[in-house]
Amino acid sequence: MNNRASIEQLQASPFAGLQRLARFICGKDVPLEDLMDEHTLLSYLPEHATDEQRSALADVAQNALAQEELRHGLARANGFLAGFAEHAPAPLWIKDAEGSFVMGSCLEGQEGALDNPDVTKTMETTDEGRRHWLVHKFPIHVNGESFTGGSAIDVTTEVEKERALIRHDNFYVLLSRLSALIPRSRTLEQLCLDACRLAAHQPGLDCAAISRKDDDGRLVLYASASREGQERHWHHGETPPDWLAAELALHVMATGRVQSGSRKGHEIASCMAVPLFVNNQPWGVATFYSRREQHFDAFYRERAGELSNELSYGIERLVNAQEMHRLARTNVLSGLPSRLQFEEEIAALAASDARGTVLLLNINRFDEISSAYGNAAAVGLMRHIAQRLRSVIAESMLLAHVGVGRFAIFLPAHGTQTAAEFIHETAVPMLQGAYQVKEHKIWCTINAGAAALPDDGTTADELLVKAWDALAAARDLDLRFGQYDRAADRVVARQISLEVELRDALERQEFVNFYQPKIDLRTGKLTGAEALVRWRHPQRGLVSPAEFVPELERTGLVIAVGRQVMQRAMQDWRAWHDAGLVPPQIAVNVAPAQFRCDSLFSDIEHALHTAGADNQPLSIEITESSLVSDHDRVVEILSKVRALDVPVAIDDFGTGYSSLSYLVSLPVDVMKIDRSFVTRMSQDAGYMGLVSTVVSLAHNLDLKVVAEGIETEEEAKLLKLLRCEQGQGYLYGHPVPADEFAALLEAA
Repeated sequence: MNNRASIEQLQASPFAGLQRLARFICGKDVPLEDLMDEHTLLSYLPEHATDEQRSALADVAQNALAQEELRHGLARANGFLAGFAEHAPAPLWIKDAEGSFVMGSCLEGQEGALDNPDVTKTMETTDEGRRHWLVHKFPIHVNGESFTGGSAIDVTTEVEKERALIRHDNFYVLLSRLSALIPRSRTLEQLCLDACRLAAHQPGLDCAAISRKDDDGRLVLYASASREGQERHWHHGETPPDWLAAELALHVMATGRVQSGSRKGHEIASCMAVPLFVNNQPWGVATFYSRREQHFDAFYRERAGELSNELSYGIERLVNAQEMHRLARTNVLSGLPSRLQFEEEIAALAASDARGTVLLLNINRFDEISSAYGNAAAVGLMRHIAQRLRSVIAESMLLAHVGVGRFAIFLPAHGTQTAAEFIHETAVPMLQGAYQVKEHKIWCTINAGAAALPDDGTTADELLVKAWDALAAARDLDLRFGQYDRAADRVVARQISLEVELRDALERQEFVNFYQPKIDLRTGKLTGAEALVRWRHPQRGLVSPAEFVPELERTGLVIAVGRQVMQRAMQDWRAWHDAGLVPPQIAVNVAPAQFRCDSLFSDIEHALHTAGADNQPLSIEITESSLVSDHDRVVEILSKVRALDVPVAIDDFGTGYSSLSYLVSLPVDVMKIDRSFVTRMSQDAGYMGLVSTVVSLAHNLDLKVVAEGIETEEEAKLLKLLRCEQGQGYLYGHPVPADEFAALLEAA
């Protein structure tokens, strides 16, 4: 205690006065301890003391006793104050009017009461848990007696703030985990189940479910998870768990607004439902459940929109990817599987060592029918034929619409009919004849060719080409059906001869680079170029790449030629730069075989060193077929290439073998739309929709889009409206040699 007046000092003066009074009455000194005992005190009176003296001395004894009781009480009170001062969680003191300390605990050098082992600290609640107190209890010892002291601090506001902060942190932990989950999810089923699992294990939550709208507009449970580990996908017709708040979910689906509610008498006491949207249309509802009553208060309702937006974004991304996957594998004109789907299915059959026959059915004179009756009638005819073919295709067979007026069928080797029997006994009688298409009556005949898997090829492309050769040979002989004849294949001899010429051309450096400009569709300015290989034959002049590039790829010579094209492109770029021009980035095609070669990465590094890597002179283009085999190796190489600041583009998108799902994981920067889509989109709404969807998909994946084969102003205008960034084609310039391209740069 600081500057505290002692009880003895406060009481010394009254006792001294009583002693003097007793000495005056008795005529002699009286000890202090005898003042409070009346009988002992009276013994000090003289023998002839008067009654007045006796009465006065009795009053002295009573007064002394009262003073002693007062002193004892003050000492006890002082002990209590000292105990509180010593153990209180904060300093206590009393000052007089002049500001001097009368009593109190030491403000300097005080050992914290919270560190005192004699002090117990507890949190207690009152008013049914609505108020919170920080309670300190401590022992007090006064004159040999033991007491318990204590203090209580109202910390209700602090507790509520802390709980609000914890809820805030928990909510945004959930939101951040959902954000991290979305790019990792490859399927809608995986995303929904993982999202439910994350929510069910958040503090305060016990269950979560996602319901979606089916094709009939009904809301059906899709995925759910609980804290106890019960998680699953749900199928139509299954009985949902009893904790599911189906009515609340239906109400949210109908209104599109967040709703919460309590469930009296139910183990799951409260729930909240948030709407989910895909492409601005209601898709489903996410519901969250807690065993705590009124858990989903204003805090959750105010932030539920963030949960809805995050989940909706992830679902929309996968739904659109699924739709793109479906569109790429479905022919928009007939509704049959597309060539891409057929190629993938044939590749799977080849990988499983299946045997069978690929049939190619061709509608004869289809172009003439289209010219005579119009495109709508021709499309109607194809749909009629597709419907008839679908009716005879067994489960073990494959059917696809692989081109304009052309259909492909796969007959397994263990089927009931041979290829010739199927054509003559089934296909021709069913398909050949008159068709009523709107007001037109159209007569249709067909031809067919066949090639064997795997004897004639192991890819759909090989088999369809050979089936077409067989069809063409049969048609030349006025036959309806032809089987590919490997013995009479004149192509092999030509390939062998061509391979020898190509090897000589490579040695004599007859392969030269031509450059086709790429144009910014928004500004019309030259923004890039593609390096294209040409063969300057000593006798034949320039040879079309369509004639020799496939042979380069077949023989593996494309590796050496590709290396030469890339190196020469960077040499030309450096020459233009040194001449004071501003050359754009040059795109070089990289063939699938180059990915199988260990020197690709070093070839790119060497080419960059030639031009100066800091100028970012190079980009590469890969075809979808590069992704079919050894996908992981391709991804690894592309990642290393991008680390060199070399952008990567997927060339001829939509015509190759790859699955669209690869786009999510591939380290690419640009998607190039194949010219076959560009040339048809201005005449065919289906192709327009497909190109629009491809552009949207690319942008959703943060990819730039380049359109190939632009030949008309109408095509360029449509692509610009679709937000396609760049274009190339004859409208902007044919491929030209390096010196002519330098002239273009000077004029730019």
